[in-house]
Amino acid sequence: MHPDGDIIVVRMARYDEIGALHALTVREIGPSVAPCEAMQRVWRHNSESLWTIHRRTPPDGADRLAGYFGFLHLNAAGLGALEARSLNGRAPDLALLAAAGERPAAIYVWAGIARKVRVLAEMLVARGLGAQRYGGLPIYATAGTLGGLKWLNHLGEADRGPEENALGKIFRIDTVRAVTARTKDDAA
Repeated sequence: MHPDGDIIVVRMARYDEIGALHALTVREIGPSVAPCEAMQRVWRHNSESLWTIHRRTPPDGADRLAGYFGFLHLNAAGLGALEARSLNGRAPDLALLAAAGERPAAIYVWAGIARKVRVLAEMLVARGLGAQRYGGLPIYATAGTLGGLKWLNHLGEADRGPEENALGKIFRIDTVRAVTARTKDDAA
């Protein structure tokens, strides 16, 4: 439950919701994001790639979309492409992504829109993905907005060193630091 009394719910996105998620991405991150068709292709390859975040306000339980997380579940070749800086986030090559049911080599946070619900939503999505298949994997992300950069600077360092902690740089999220940061956020 959110401190304001809303119930936060996450679930895998349905195919018919991808258009709304894309529109939200353009509105929050900007127009130079992956096209809707790319999101649809990735979802068809692995439906665990897109997770919606909903707020339900008691007592009527009205449900509204509050955001979502998009992931590219990278296989070994995909992790290699990320490390070589050749992974194309706007047009992901499906050959670089783990298929549904496969344990990936790494997770790349493709998009994260979770204003005022990030901490709760992250924990719920992690639980939904499951520790058996996704636990202990390296997690990477690229900041596309100043809010995303602030979040990533809080959780990890740019893969090439702290002097490059900037928009457009790849961050590896230090999960120990991330858990500590979440605990501090929760206490505040």
